[in-house]
Amino acid sequence: MAKSTEFWLKLAVILAGIYLLSQVTSIYLPVILSIILTFILNPLVNVLSRQRLWPLRRDLGRGPAVFFAFCLTLLIIAIVLSFILAPFFNEFNKLVNNLPYLMKQIQTLTIEVQKQINYIAIAGHLPTAVEQAMSSAAAYSLGLVRRIVNSIFNLASGIIELIIVPVLTYYLLKDWQLIKENVILLFSPGTRGKAGLIIDEMGTAVSGYIRGQFIVSIIVGLLVFGGMYGFGVEYPLVLGLLATITETIPIIGPIIGAVPAVVLAYLAAPALAVKVIIFYLVVQQFENQIIVPKIMGHVIDLHPIAVIISLLIGGQLFGVAGMMLAVPVAAIVKVLLNHLWIKEER
Repeated sequence: MAKSTEFWLKLAVILAGIYLLSQVTSIYLPVILSIILTFILNPLVNVLSRQRLWPLRRDLGRGPAVFFAFCLTLLIIAIVLSFILAPFFNEFNKLVNNLPYLMKQIQTLTIEVQKQINYIAIAGHLPTAVEQAMSSAAAYSLGLVRRIVNSIFNLASGIIELIIVPVLTYYLLKDWQLIKENVILLFSPGTRGKAGLIIDEMGTAVSGYIRGQFIVSIIVGLLVFGGMYGFGVEYPLVLGLLATITETIPIIGPIIGAVPAVVLAYLAAPALAVKVIIFYLVVQQFENQIIVPKIMGHVIDLHPIAVIISLLIGGQLFGVAGMMLAVPVAAIVKVLLNHLWIKEER
């Protein structure tokens, strides 16, 4: 086959795949999540499946190992939530109840700012810009809270997907070796070794990224909680948890997480808002220069442009959940392209 024909054939396959994904988004998201969970939990299942049962004197096996891996994961989640869930909901309810008062405060502060800058030569334009900026920040914060509340209700309405994901993950983990072998058998004998290598590399990239991102998010969330608590900003636990969640969205996530904190700090005192902004910048630099290189290393090694494009595609297809899953999926695509396209060209 001519190289030009092969190129256009590969491009057509990629475009057809993108089109099919856009038509089955409601089905595909649980599948993506299940596959990613499989990559994450598979190393733990491998370890547990090799443990010997004393009464039976044989290995545990993958079926029971998957069950125990699920139980261990749920236990860890339950322990963590037991410490933060109750105080978080108390703070969150207080924040929601105080939103009308906070909005009124923003309007009052806007009027005060206008009075202070009326003597400036550009007073005809600057007050309007300040008012628009304040209103935009307030509207964004209010909208963010509303989106969080809506996400909770959407999560409740998507109970079927919540059932499908663990069930599908269970069978993927239980029969992972069989599934992997059957997938490899789809390839010609000369390429089966390469197919197995690709699957292993995808698992390493995704599981390494997810585990590293989880640790980074927890560290950043704790830093934000401690910083906001130390500065005396209201709702530090909510802001810390928000920073933990938004940290899973590459590049723009930290900015989204910082906006509500800056607004709340400004409502208390403009000088405090400046301190909070500086604090978030320091945390961001600490994360980029120390935390991420130490924990993540070069697990993914994606160019920022590739990350941004994957975020846009994931957000368009699946919303916030798609943005959170965008980088792991991009890592899988990179492994595929690296083996099936780039290395062949070389």
